[in-house]
Amino acid sequence: MIKVVIFDLWNTLIPPTIDFVHLRFLLKKGSFDIDDFILRYERAVQLKKYGSFEELRRDFFVEFGEADNVLLEEALYEIYFNRFDKIYYFPDVENALKKIKKQGYKLALLSNTESFNMKEVEEKLHLKDYFDLLAYSFVVGDLKPSTKNFEFVMNHFGVKPNECLMVGDTPASDAGGAGAVGMHNCIIERKVRIQSDHGIKAEFRIKSLDEIFRILGELNKK
Repeated sequence: MIKVVIFDLWNTLIPPTIDFVHLRFLLKKGSFDIDDFILRYERAVQLKKYGSFEELRRDFFVEFGEADNVLLEEALYEIYFNRFDKIYYFPDVENALKKIKKQGYKLALLSNTESFNMKEVEEKLHLKDYFDLLAYSFVVGDLKPSTKNFEFVMNHFGVKPNECLMVGDTPASDAGGAGAVGMHNCIIERKVRIQSDHGIKAEFRIKSLDEIFRILGELNKK
């Protein structure tokens, strides 16, 4: 019986606000494929709480060996200060979240994300109205697909892996991480996804959150 439904945030519930391909293009040093670039970006800026943009910028620049790169700094500033017009739910999200919650499930958000301006994102999306737990990478202290993230959610609710369904857009981070601890997992196929599957096959695949109720029904019959 599923008791907890866990969601990724970016490109699952809301559109991505970072153009990783463009950001990588602006680097003066190093040559990274897109998966490696995103992984290093996440490790650089998504594991601690920031008090200022300057702190985040410094960690990013150190990670990629950058120094005087005005275009890169401007791109980072644009991401974190001018992205709020891009912060909105996909059309299929809010009604689905309300319905899931009304049916008695606990909802958790499990996201690799930056702390900077996250409070403003929370307020704009009213995340606390929908979710019983906000488990950000900078709170957990690790990144998906680490088992630590998924165990953090299970421990919070006191549930077993087979009582959870993880829904995300990235096979490696979401389906792979959830599957590694024995959670049910589902990939939602949004239009924008640039990371590879790494040969990982999700238990379920959907194109809209409206399909989640069929999956919950199937799992709860087992």
